[in-house]
Amino acid sequence: MLIRFIVSNFFSIGDECEFNMLPAPLKSHPEHIYYNSSKRIKVLKGAAIYGANGAGKSNLIKAIHFVQAAVRAGEILPNMSRFKYKLDPEIASKPTVFDVEYEWHKKFYGYHIEIQNDIITEESLYELGFQKEDKMLFERKYNAQTGKIMVSIGGRNLLNSRNKLLASLLADNILTDTKVLLTNHSMFNNTKISNAFGWFVDGLQVMFPNTVYPGIAKPLSDSEQFTSFANSIITTLDTGVSQIGIDIIPFDKFFKEEEAQYKQQVIAKLNTTKGDVPVPLRNGSVLVASVENNEYVIKRPITYHKDSKNNNIVFDIKEESDGTQRLLDIIPAIDMYLNKGTTVIVDEVDESLHPSLLKAIIAKIMACKPMDGGQFIVSTHESNLLDYEIYRQDEIWFVEKNNGSTELYPLTDFKPRADLQLQKGYLMGRFGAVPFLANLKTLNWM
Repeated sequence: MLIRFIVSNFFSIGDECEFNMLPAPLKSHPEHIYYNSSKRIKVLKGAAIYGANGAGKSNLIKAIHFVQAAVRAGEILPNMSRFKYKLDPEIASKPTVFDVEYEWHKKFYGYHIEIQNDIITEESLYELGFQKEDKMLFERKYNAQTGKIMVSIGGRNLLNSRNKLLASLLADNILTDTKVLLTNHSMFNNTKISNAFGWFVDGLQVMFPNTVYPGIAKPLSDSEQFTSFANSIITTLDTGVSQIGIDIIPFDKFFKEEEAQYKQQVIAKLNTTKGDVPVPLRNGSVLVASVENNEYVIKRPITYHKDSKNNNIVFDIKEESDGTQRLLDIIPAIDMYLNKGTTVIVDEVDESLHPSLLKAIIAKIMACKPMDGGQFIVSTHESNLLDYEIYRQDEIWFVEKNNGSTELYPLTDFKPRADLQLQKGYLMGRFGAVPFLANLKTLNWM
């Protein structure tokens, strides 16, 4: 679970900006609060982030995704200066800083990384104690004067001769200025550090509107349980789809002659990989290649619609409306949230979805009880979601620009009455985070 995220000097975010999932002392929706077994900390299961276009909602989510991508890849992106805040030279001259506090498999972590001049200047991982003392698992610092990296390994059972040697080896031979230390978790031979790395791989899923997402093909082909789950969602909503399924196509029928080279590349992957292989297409969809009965096949998701005689008619996913396609992208993320304890973050969740449909989906998501501490966090413009029946006050956040820099604050800062019409108050600008609309007459449009 995500507990807290802090970032500074990243795109429109200048000064330090904090987003957290910590509950305020409210009585509403107590079922939205997770209690740790030790009862040292409480965490919320959902949040909605509001703001005008250009206010920085997406930049906050991009910052979270940046850290995840760096940890997964084991290296930061080059030319970091393009990500820095550009409207204040003093801020721009400082490092870009990320702090993530999170829980994974009943352990709590604080991960910190600083980047300056395309160099990781600081990186650290702590086991958080909250009411107890935090324990350092590792620290890494760059000495600008010597150009060397210093690594420290701490924590119980970590201060031994082996790890002193490992720290020296990492600093002198393995780590470079751009390499992420957390990604080298296997070298530590420490379950806590490996577990901390695991959250970025298996415990966090970030989705953007234009992301080429693996989509629904693989879970449909892998799991009857997921297929049943997906159909239960799609058929209860007014999409016209009566069923989702998988179409199995032999390679020779799927690939065209001009795609022979790509076909051979997929075959080579299948021959060297256990299990299915994703097949990205130029249109942005991702299908699944597999071997069944000694034959190479493509598994393609399809939908069924009922005709006037109640017969099932097959549709390609790309024949569905943008809204239905968006929903089919989100369904695997909902499954991750409910069944795998994943923190799912969806940027612009309202993209291509009708307001009433979106409200029904989010209301259902927030009413469900995830099996293992899942979280569902969205950014949106859709004011229909500003409803006390769906969210607690501390689950609603606003983003706006102040002198060009993104600021983030929760609804609880305003201490609104419980009977306040949130949607109306938001649209009237009571909480900020709405666009400034000039008088159209002055623009000579009317």
